[in-house]
Amino acid sequence: MSFKCKIGLHVWDKCTCSVCGKIRNAEHDLTADCSKCSKCGSILSDDLHDWSEDCDRCAKCGKTRENHHSWQKDCEKCSKCGKVRSNMHHLKDGICQICGQGTFHDDTDGSTYKIVKIGDQVIMAQNFARKPATGKFWAYDDDESNRAKYGYLYDWEAAKTLAPAGWHLPAKEEWEALCHFLGGKEKKAYEQLKAGGQSGFENVFGGERYARGAFNSLSASAHYWSASQEENKHVWELKLGAYTEKAELKKADPHFGFSVRLFRDKK
Repeated sequence: MSFKCKIGLHVWDKCTCSVCGKIRNAEHDLTADCSKCSKCGSILSDDLHDWSEDCDRCAKCGKTRENHHSWQKDCEKCSKCGKVRSNMHHLKDGICQICGQGTFHDDTDGSTYKIVKIGDQVIMAQNFARKPATGKFWAYDDDESNRAKYGYLYDWEAAKTLAPAGWHLPAKEEWEALCHFLGGKEKKAYEQLKAGGQSGFENVFGGERYARGAFNSLSASAHYWSASQEENKHVWELKLGAYTEKAELKKADPHFGFSVRLFRDKK
């Protein structure tokens, strides 16, 4: 290396010193390809591409590639970048026979819910959000803007009346069977049930409403009613905790406000 290059006085030709060959990365032109400089031809890391918006097209340079989407969890939505496509489900009884996803249209109020097959159970993949004919219900913090994401919170009397024909509020044993299928242990089941988990259940932490009226734990815990009541009048619920990262069955006061996920009747 020449003395001038040693003291930093390089002779730069675009990205490269014409004397010693040193490359200065800051001068690379990566507009056409994030992994290759169009000035000097240097090959850089593929990690410089941004595939977050589309697994097959870099958001920064526009370079394309093929077959990097993940459609296993949902035939119509990539689980890595969120790209959607249409008419790819192979439906039977409203459920895709490949990915297990589907939809249910509630004629009572015109709502449409995502549904998913987990094991031998078909379950709503969104919290129920219809006003009941009887019983009590609330949007979290009495703010209707929370309904779209979290659904309503219902007391147990209301929860028992919600199911449209062909659906039902699950018994404790059905929640147990679901958790067993997803690994059995509290943390293993939680990992599958959480938003983004492999089961497709897509839990949301809708919080709860205490019997005396206070709301609690939005974004921190989810509480789902079962149809099973104990002799002491307490009712079983499935609780998912964001901080404990557990899915566990617990007893609850039937006057509390909890979320509802309905199960489809087995044929």
